[in-house]
Amino acid sequence: MDNFEIVVESSSDLSFELRKRFNIYNEYLKGVIYLPNNELLADLDWNNISSDQFYKIVKEKPGNVHTAFATAEEFVRVVEPILQNGKDVLIFAMSSGMSGTYNAIKLNSQMILDDYPERKIIVIDTLKYALACGMLAIKASMLREEGKTLQETADIINELKYHLHEAGPMDDLRFLAASGRLSAPKAFFGQLIGVQPIADFTYDGKNVPLGTLKGNDAADEFVLHYMNELGEDLSNQILFISHSQRLERALKYKKAIIERFHPKDVIIEEVGQSCGANIGPGLCCVYFFGKKITPERELENKIFQEFKNKK
Repeated sequence: MDNFEIVVESSSDLSFELRKRFNIYNEYLKGVIYLPNNELLADLDWNNISSDQFYKIVKEKPGNVHTAFATAEEFVRVVEPILQNGKDVLIFAMSSGMSGTYNAIKLNSQMILDDYPERKIIVIDTLKYALACGMLAIKASMLREEGKTLQETADIINELKYHLHEAGPMDDLRFLAASGRLSAPKAFFGQLIGVQPIADFTYDGKNVPLGTLKGNDAADEFVLHYMNELGEDLSNQILFISHSQRLERALKYKKAIIERFHPKDVIIEEVGQSCGANIGPGLCCVYFFGKKITPERELENKIFQEFKNKK
């Protein structure tokens, strides 16, 4: 096994159990959460605040809960002990298309390597957010177990990230409106008739709706359809479901996915503090590997429109 540690930051949504299970370095880079009357370091294990309390604040104060990426001091706290121990580091950062986290970690890496010129740090711009970042880190750990070197692992992940898709709805349009991401009239009428945006990743690391579907049944059916059309070798994957205060729906997805695709495992995690402040309550989505993301999402849009036209 190559001599490197895999480090994530707080947007990865990898709990202690998952970090331990998949041999991810337990210390992680903690971003800052600015609540209306408090400031916290983002905690992947919810030791500083319960998820119910957190999302209650987020929902009541949309636009007033802010985040910032990990400080330089936080970077040194996590990474320097690894370098001192004679190991290299592979770091997974939230998409540069959504955050400045990747650029900040790159800069901090360059600075600290001045003191450790014999060591290597590779930072992965995941082009993803939330548990999709963690999913790539877990895949890297598996590659390391297979004997891949630091560089080999990074090269594989930097290609594989273009094959990682999201499928799932956002059912609370009121939060999107209150946070300024949707007009109030659209949110009101959309919520009234049960409209739910369905998003996937873009090639350059953004998360953009493919469109909207009406009602839970149509949205849930589309998730399975999208996975079937885009997924590759799903039976040999560990699939991940991410949700923000939608555990019941996540469990429903897990049952349906196991029955239809028979994957190695399906893991459910709640959206953590770093991403949850901006996502808000109402998300339930599945992450899976499949066909490569098309440059303008030609294939993805085609699949969505054909499905919608049949409804």
